[in-house]
Amino acid sequence: MGIVVQTQVTQVTVYPDRARVTVQGQAELAAGGQQLLVDELPLALEADSVRALGRGTAVVRIMGVDVARQHYTATPAANVRQLEQQIEQLEDELQTLKDAKAGWLAHAQYLDGLRQATAEYARGLARGRMGIAEQTDLVHFLQTQDEQLRTAVRELDWQQRELSRQVEKLRRELKEVQSARPRQRFQARVDVDVATAGLFELTLTYVVGSAGWQPLYDIRLQTAQNGAADALTLSYIAQVQQNTGQDWQGVKLVVSTARPALNQRLPELQPWYVDERRQPPPQPMRAKMAAAPAPMAMEDTMVMRTAMAAPEMDAMVDAEVAIAAAQDSGTAVSFAVAGSVDIPSDGSPHKTTISQFNFASQLDYLAVPKHTDAVYRRAKMVNDSVSPFLDGAVNLFVGDEFIGKTHLNYTPTGGEVELLLGVEERITITRELARRDVDKRLLRDNRQLRYGYKIVAKNLLPTAAKMEIHDHIPVARHEQIKVKLEEVEPQPSEKSDLNLLEWRFSLPPAAEKTITYTFLVEHPRAMTVTGLID
Repeated sequence: MGIVVQTQVTQVTVYPDRARVTVQGQAELAAGGQQLLVDELPLALEADSVRALGRGTAVVRIMGVDVARQHYTATPAANVRQLEQQIEQLEDELQTLKDAKAGWLAHAQYLDGLRQATAEYARGLARGRMGIAEQTDLVHFLQTQDEQLRTAVRELDWQQRELSRQVEKLRRELKEVQSARPRQRFQARVDVDVATAGLFELTLTYVVGSAGWQPLYDIRLQTAQNGAADALTLSYIAQVQQNTGQDWQGVKLVVSTARPALNQRLPELQPWYVDERRQPPPQPMRAKMAAAPAPMAMEDTMVMRTAMAAPEMDAMVDAEVAIAAAQDSGTAVSFAVAGSVDIPSDGSPHKTTISQFNFASQLDYLAVPKHTDAVYRRAKMVNDSVSPFLDGAVNLFVGDEFIGKTHLNYTPTGGEVELLLGVEERITITRELARRDVDKRLLRDNRQLRYGYKIVAKNLLPTAAKMEIHDHIPVARHEQIKVKLEEVEPQPSEKSDLNLLEWRFSLPPAAEKTITYTFLVEHPRAMTVTGLID
């Protein structure tokens, strides 16, 4: 007979796709061989990951630890048991109402029998055995009973509907919190050899699935005041959720960026074959049949299922919480959340701010006037924190104004982050076609066309603005088509092989900048060219 040790979850380290749980409990041990039993461990537990440690006044040697599956007549989780008991109680009340209604329906049959006996009452009245008063009393009795019966049945029906709605609501709640097999749990069996009797504190650790965390970010641009530099504040938020079947109540929570793998294996390369393409043999003619829809590819099916199941973007978190303490182990960063945390096993997300960083930002303004007259704020920063930034959704703010959402890709320590922080209305930009000439000399074998564009940027900010403007000229995809950039003022800061042009400059306050350029397109007169403005 083993000694049952009552334990509770004391610490949880959550990884992106799993968690490591620590439970502790105490027991008085006598000298000799003992077996310690820890009940109600979740089914999401990885059996191979269970480890046992301990300390106390008893001198104990841990001989081994084993895990076995236990079956229960009732679900061991306290909140699930409570829901099941509430459902059972309501179902008992429903049955009581059904029995009461059955009694009234039986009474209705009795009244129908009295009504069907009216001929006997009439003969009794004719023979003088019953008077008019008795007959009137009988009719009044039947009417009163009918009214009482219908009122009672309506009341019972209304009560049954209300109880049925409550039962359905509780069943939906039960379905959300139940684990896959609600009446099963694991039991850990720790064999120990006790040399000296005393108090022993058992510590059990194990890894569970159906748990993890996702990063969320709040990035706020604090604009320059009185000549101060612009700054970016990044709030690193962990969205933790778990559906292990075991509630984490009052635990010390640690969030880790590590990605442990229980089965690490190097992928093996297979031979890469190339061969001559052979035409398939001709197929015999068949009668035409109605075309069936093509079967959906596995990848398309998975994408569709993912799109249907994808949750909406979570709302921003307004609650203020303590900042976690960061610990850098070299291969990963862990954040120990201050205080204790409650995370029930309901699969719902629970958010906690794990860190906050302030970065000196390089703020400039980006424009692509061919596509839009909007000028975008762009902030660049270097991740000089101790933690990498994992993939996650970002809420963007300028001061106290929420300007939208974006996505942050994985950024290691030392990596650069580039963000667009909305539109700056106080910088305007226009682009217009200023010139279009066609060479009309007929003696030429080639046709020449000249296009000229004018870009004007105006800065209405009280401070200077670093500008970057993107534009382009055509790229020839035929050897007989020639494109040449002729006149440019000012010269672009960068010109790529694909004729992408970039200008970078500082625009003083209340100033404007004009960019003009002309390019020539030459092609044979007999050739029809697409992509140009006619």
